[in-house]
Amino acid sequence: MKKFPWWIFGDLKDLKVFLVVAIVTLLLNAGITSYLAYFVKDIVNTVFVTKNERMITLIPFILFGLVLAKGIVFFVNYYTMAYIGQKVIARLSDDLYEKVLRLPLEQFLIEPPGAFISKIINDTSLLQDFTSRQVATFARNLLTAIGLIGVVFYQGSELALLGFVGLPLIGFLISRIGKRIKKYTNRMQDKLAVITNHLFEGVKNIKEIKLFGLEEKFSRLFQIDNNRYLREFMKIKKVEGIYPPIVEITAAVIVGFLIFYGGKKIVAGELTAGAFFSFIIALIMAYEPIRKLGQDYNKIQQSISVAERVKRILDLPDEYQLKDGDKVLEKPIEKLEFKGVSFKYPGVKNFTLEKISLSFENGKKYAIVGKTGSGKSTLVNLIPRFYDPTEGRIEVNGIDLRKLRLKPYRRRIGVVSQDIILFRGTIRENIAVGKPEASFEEIVEAAKVANIHDFIESLPKGYDTLIGEGGIQLSGGQKQRIAIARAVLKNPDILILDEATSALDSETEVAVQRALDEKFRDKILIAIAHRLSTVVNSDLIIFLKEGRVARVGSHRELYESFEDYKKLCDIQFSQFSD
Repeated sequence: MKKFPWWIFGDLKDLKVFLVVAIVTLLLNAGITSYLAYFVKDIVNTVFVTKNERMITLIPFILFGLVLAKGIVFFVNYYTMAYIGQKVIARLSDDLYEKVLRLPLEQFLIEPPGAFISKIINDTSLLQDFTSRQVATFARNLLTAIGLIGVVFYQGSELALLGFVGLPLIGFLISRIGKRIKKYTNRMQDKLAVITNHLFEGVKNIKEIKLFGLEEKFSRLFQIDNNRYLREFMKIKKVEGIYPPIVEITAAVIVGFLIFYGGKKIVAGELTAGAFFSFIIALIMAYEPIRKLGQDYNKIQQSISVAERVKRILDLPDEYQLKDGDKVLEKPIEKLEFKGVSFKYPGVKNFTLEKISLSFENGKKYAIVGKTGSGKSTLVNLIPRFYDPTEGRIEVNGIDLRKLRLKPYRRRIGVVSQDIILFRGTIRENIAVGKPEASFEEIVEAAKVANIHDFIESLPKGYDTLIGEGGIQLSGGQKQRIAIARAVLKNPDILILDEATSALDSETEVAVQRALDEKFRDKILIAIAHRLSTVVNSDLIIFLKEGRVARVGSHRELYESFEDYKKLCDIQFSQFSD
């Protein structure tokens, strides 16, 4: 079997006892099944030929004992293999999820999140059946077939050769069908990934779908892709359905011929009835596991196809392999510099940022402004190294970011964006996400800076209130303030606020801004804002235009000397005055 995914089973040292039990019970199951076929000879000769009354009495008890032993052996083997398979797939799921979490963000621009969810859930579910059942069933049927073939040849090699004349045809069918099923499975799983992505987008964007009345459109798109998946699924079932009847027809023709040929030999006295019936029973019993071997092989081909998809993800280099440097900052970040930085997203022809040269120093507050699409969020996403510059470099304290170890460096960066992500758990746990060892007093102090403490205290369970997945029981402003408290508690050297107060009312926004200015007066504070009223008191304002730095200066300097900034201010402030 080509490209069998042995890697899935990995290191099984801690499962050695279970493996031994599984192998022994597989051999015992095949041995007992084969002996049952051989035992038919003794039953026929004893009952119908010699008419031995003592053996006639014993045979039912012997038969019952053999069947009981086979049942016990089967159960032990089934349970053991299921345990081994589940342990293996649990490790695979852990590895796959860890790999997805460690992939660079560029990978998620290439492949949508729903595709990764499909591989983690759907692909591993198929592999679960592969590791816990398919491999065991294939081995059980293979060993049983070998044992029964041995009985067939023991009873008569001439008859045995005639009995297995159809095996080459069956082998050819297994090979051809297996290749087709593998091809169709690849297509089917790709269609399933698309369906999963539809589900992911539908649930994630349910408010927008309802607001714009897109239910019918999304349902129609889902149905189209669901039907494509159904077509690929039915191709597999059509190919699978061809194999069993061909095997059964082949077996029936051969057995019919052998009954005629063997009957002639019994009449001629060249073969005993017991030996012939033992031969026929063993042959019929052998064709059953041979038939199942074809089905098992086809299912394993499906699983191999799925395993290859999973392996491609596991083989992707993670972010730390690609980006991790070998240096760790020993002092707090005092200076951040962009030196001729240009950047474009993977697969995109045009640059989003071009020739950016900027300097940020601690103890100052910076604002980045500009029209939508000017590159503001892209610029700040380069600071925590979510992406690396296409050209140029970024330095902290004179060291190229690419030379620094990622995790220690990112601990020095805090980001609060307008798209707030809260995790399952309590408010306390969400605030302490960047500093799990923080004391309760530190958490409370951070919440006070974010102006969210009084609200939390008003809740029945206070800081131990469960907020659910994504914080669905909180308003947008409450989510933003919890995210701000999270960043404050982390106490980073650089705090980036990307429209971080957009969901707050004016009074709360001013209070939070003042508290942050005081808290981070010795750090580097960078704010992105569309509302210029929130950044007029910044030490420096950076105006971006079409991915370039158009002008840098204080509010007064830009207002007096830069027409684009003046126009933006006049539009916004005239709206406020109205």
